[in-house]
Amino acid sequence: MIQKVLTLFALCGAFTLSACTQNSETSAAASPARAQSAAPEAARPADNATAGPGTATTIPAVATAAPDRPQQAIVIPPKPKAGAPHGPGFDMPLLELGGYAPPRPMDILKDAHIFAADHPEVASFVPCYCGCGNMGHKNNADCFVEARDKEGKVTSWVPHGAACAVCIDIAVESMRMRNSGASVAAIRKQIQDEYRPRFPSSETATPPPPPGR
Repeated sequence: MIQKVLTLFALCGAFTLSACTQNSETSAAASPARAQSAAPEAARPADNATAGPGTATTIPAVATAAPDRPQQAIVIPPKPKAGAPHGPGFDMPLLELGGYAPPRPMDILKDAHIFAADHPEVASFVPCYCGCGNMGHKNNADCFVEARDKEGKVTSWVPHGAACAVCIDIAVESMRMRNSGASVAAIRKQIQDEYRPRFPSSETATPPPPPGR
């Protein structure tokens, strides 16, 4: 009798042990599947945070640069009266040298200012290379002319033009080419070919002249 009871307990113990082993294996097999299914669930909140409705707009990594100063409208001044004195100190403001000797003789300095004042249709399409683009200059005319009245007459000069040899040389070369009959496009190309190799990174953002000029 006792032997039958012991045998019964042994069978129950074996059955119980077998059931526990199967449950452990089933749980172990199911754990990776639950882990894999939980991973996408964990990622969903992050996706919703960027793509869901009502979320904040993504800020660009690089801020948009502020618009640069546009090129001023070209106003052709009236032609000087025949025989009347023309230039700085006459029908134009005096040149302010600030107590320093100019980098070029006064006659050349005056020619550069008069050309920039009288021919914005040329100087406004000729770039400068002295680095004055950092000052907001768009062309060689900006190196000399600061303001004009409604008729196009110069009312004030840019002090920089009287002190910069590069600005003066570009204006005088443009003047000589125009007087020889060169087009605005030819003058611009000559200046670019001459100064770009020497100043490759300081050309002003000067627009090209209209077709046919």
